[in-house]
Amino acid sequence: MAIPMIGFGFMDNLVMIQAGDYIDQTIGVMCCMSTLTAAAFGQIFSDISGVLSGGVVEAMAARISIPRANLTAEQHRLRAVKLAGTLGAVVGVITGCLLGMVSLLFMDLEKSERLKKQRELRTLYNTLMEEGHQLIGAQHCALFLVSDDGMLTSMGWKGKSPTQSELLRTFSEYDADDSGTVDSLQLYHSLRKLGWTAELADVEQMIKENGMDPHGQLTFDEFSRLMTSAILADEVRLNIRVGGSRHWVLTSGKVLNIQNVETDTRISDESRARYKLRGYDVMSLLLAPVVDQDGQVIGLVELVNKEVISQQGDLDDQTIRRRNSEYGFCKDDEKLLQMLCAHCAIFLKHLNS
Repeated sequence: MAIPMIGFGFMDNLVMIQAGDYIDQTIGVMCCMSTLTAAAFGQIFSDISGVLSGGVVEAMAARISIPRANLTAEQHRLRAVKLAGTLGAVVGVITGCLLGMVSLLFMDLEKSERLKKQRELRTLYNTLMEEGHQLIGAQHCALFLVSDDGMLTSMGWKGKSPTQSELLRTFSEYDADDSGTVDSLQLYHSLRKLGWTAELADVEQMIKENGMDPHGQLTFDEFSRLMTSAILADEVRLNIRVGGSRHWVLTSGKVLNIQNVETDTRISDESRARYKLRGYDVMSLLLAPVVDQDGQVIGLVELVNKEVISQQGDLDDQTIRRRNSEYGFCKDDEKLLQMLCAHCAIFLKHLNS
């Protein structure tokens, strides 16, 4: 009895874990389903697979050619024999289930929780980040949260896409050999300079997802499409560079207002070079910390390029936006950003509770 039950236990637990995990990461995320509910649905698929594959498991057990006890009918009715058969079946099921649980060692057990949290965070990003740059008057606005492993995570760099001239300048930065094209390795090194944690395989996968050859050369048009996709990506993970503007805000817990990136002494030459590699001109910065109820800095909001609306004539179509690098963000902008950060902290508190 023990040998067939090992197969049944292994298949039952393996299918339940894999099916439950898949349901938890897909339907569970979309429908806000609990992990326990997803596991219950996974058990349904496990039971179905057990019914459909019962004969296969028994046939495989028979091929092992384990010696049979050849007990008589009278011996089968003995209490000791029945107890031994039941005990063997229990031990077999437990052994099979434990073997099926080995797959847990190779799975990302926190992925579904991250996806569910990201879905909740999407409301925060869409409401505050996409409208934040319009409220304060900035070209770009982004929320960065400090992850458990000390990385900065963000669901995107929301705002306007880089202009053609900005992309052309950035392309020239990547095209170190002036060949008119760049490859995945050049792009990889450039992204690493930006602090991205992506490996070369991740960059090649990103190129492939955009319908390009990861092992070929990227023209300017392909590069522009790829950079726009990368800059406006749904989620990025960045290293916190010691001495950088974000590191200063996270460690000091204070607002940082950079009116002119080119002349401010708090911005190093390395930081200026990194800003130029972002795919657009960075002129002014405004950063503020997101602080939880315990006084811990859990993230920051970053605004880039103060935009001033000016009007030429009386017609609305003559209204233009200009990026003011001379004055940058004002004190009122700082107060508005601190208010946004306070709302972010309240939202995150309710989300975590």
